[in-house]
Amino acid sequence: MQQVLFTIPFFKGSFPPDGIPMYGFGAMLFVCFVAVTVWGSRRAKRTANMPPERFQDMVIWLFVSGLVGARTLYMIQYSHHFPDQSIAGLIGAFFKIWEGGIIFYGSALGGVIGYGLFYYFVLRRLDVSGWRLADAVAPLLALGLAIGRIGCYLNGCCWGQVACEECRPVPLGAAHFPMLPAHARQLLVREQHLQTATGFTIEPRQVGNPFEDPRAVVASVETDSAADRAGVKSGDRITKVNDRPNYIVIELSGSDEKAQATADAFKAKGAEVETGPGGRLRVLFDSFEKYRDARLAVFGGAEGAITRDYFDVLVSEWPRGRSELKLTVERGAEQPELRFAPATIGLYPTQLYETVSMVLLILLLVAYYPYRRHDGQVMVLLMVGYAIHRFINESLRIEPTIGGGLTLSQWGSVVIFAAAVGIEAYLWLTMPSRWSGQLPPDEPATHPNPGVAPAQ
Repeated sequence: MQQVLFTIPFFKGSFPPDGIPMYGFGAMLFVCFVAVTVWGSRRAKRTANMPPERFQDMVIWLFVSGLVGARTLYMIQYSHHFPDQSIAGLIGAFFKIWEGGIIFYGSALGGVIGYGLFYYFVLRRLDVSGWRLADAVAPLLALGLAIGRIGCYLNGCCWGQVACEECRPVPLGAAHFPMLPAHARQLLVREQHLQTATGFTIEPRQVGNPFEDPRAVVASVETDSAADRAGVKSGDRITKVNDRPNYIVIELSGSDEKAQATADAFKAKGAEVETGPGGRLRVLFDSFEKYRDARLAVFGGAEGAITRDYFDVLVSEWPRGRSELKLTVERGAEQPELRFAPATIGLYPTQLYETVSMVLLILLLVAYYPYRRHDGQVMVLLMVGYAIHRFINESLRIEPTIGGGLTLSQWGSVVIFAAAVGIEAYLWLTMPSRWSGQLPPDEPATHPNPGVAPAQ
């Protein structure tokens, strides 16, 4: 998993702290677009008599419409991940694809719509066989899936279930993703309670008591976790986090005017003030004594406030692309510095399973192409192969079921498989057969089919 491959050191004010990030997922989408365009231009010209420039136009149509469909279906299936349901909020969330969230069958539906529009406006004016074009495109779709799933792996989305003990020593048997930026963190930590976010638990804190230090104290450490191997001990008080003091943080609530007035009062008592997500003001204290005195002076010890420490804030708002946690702890008279990268428990890398499966499917499609009975059969073979793979691979993932014990993608696999059978039956009855010598191996069929129009 490598969410950010590198950063471009420009516009650090807009993209703190290191500049413009180059996301692994976006890089794989770009590689996918280039690879499909280059290989497809040659393949479409050779097998479907389609001009390369027209094929490149089609790739853009399908790429955009497929991406829109994939993102839209994800946002429908996981609507609970998008608390801001306003039009502006949904539009803003739609473009944050790097945060994870596309579904292949959504891209298939979007791609079909995009192809329909491209056919209506462009393709019907060309002497191009739709079924021969489908056979030319089939390996390209598998290539796009193979590359795209590498992007999913880099992004840390589309993960699998907890890997069995026997599977973990096997190559691709289990993957340990960096925990703090992982999309699986919410599920593993808060929903299934399989592990902690950092490899250790924190002593209960009396956050409303101004006479108690709210900074984190380690309660227990997970055996053989990254924290355990780094030397984190029960009773350690965290004093620094990633080279910053483990500030005591008060989150200010109320109206903007009231929050600003309170922040100014705390600032006069030596606090630092910063703006958190959503524009909420927070004040920070680098020592317990400053916090205690300022809180008593401003609040009088009576008014409630959300009190945390910087460790809690950072873990909650962990920056993408970072995986290492650096702590300085107070342990008696010692203050050791500890570095480690919390990791998830072993999960099936289902993203890479799909990459391997699609590479094998590409080889099968390319090898079978000269032996196809009729035009369109290679596309049917892709549909059958992917439907079977996705149905099985989906059983290794953690996805909600929507009926019959099947996930949305498994139902999609059933539909795709049934559609493939129906298309093959239709083509078998209506298309000339190369096996019986009705057509030479490379002779285009003259039977009407999608995408064919007389030359003008």
